[in-house]
Amino acid sequence: MSSRSFIERALEHLPALRRVGRRLTGSTAEADDLVQETVARALERRDELRDPERLKGWLLAVQRTVYLNSRRGLRPRLEVLEGGLGKESAPEPSADLEAELHERTLSAGMKAALDSLAPEWRDALWLREVEELSYEEIARVQGCPVGTVRSRLARARLAMLDFLEKEKAHGSL
Repeated sequence: MSSRSFIERALEHLPALRRVGRRLTGSTAEADDLVQETVARALERRDELRDPERLKGWLLAVQRTVYLNSRRGLRPRLEVLEGGLGKESAPEPSADLEAELHERTLSAGMKAALDSLAPEWRDALWLREVEELSYEEIARVQGCPVGTVRSRLARARLAMLDFLEKEKAHGSL
């Protein structure tokens, strides 16, 4: 595949790369950097893509590798922000309409339930339900067997259901 046609096809998947990048990094700016590095690395290794029809899953696997490589040796750090928002303050627009719409589509209970999951479970569930990847594609992205993906998805769904039922019983939802 020529570099021009590869780039054109890869650009179709930028929204998915950004969404998953935000889930991985927790930051729009870091996600954008991750996407840029992912596309550069994918372009260098485009000859390794065996099935052009599975480009999205392959790109997400490259992104995961780039992300994990960038995190090796990093230690958690405390960032002090000046002038936090009070409860009565309205949040400022983020200039990222996609992110704002995404934030509004999940209820607080669903966000909390997702955040309560182990990262591997949450990522597998996200890739399946939001990015609509097949089990095989998720296995490639997460670097694990398909059976592990099935297990992670089953456990994630049960854990979310359990979390939401407990929240409902306590009147939190």
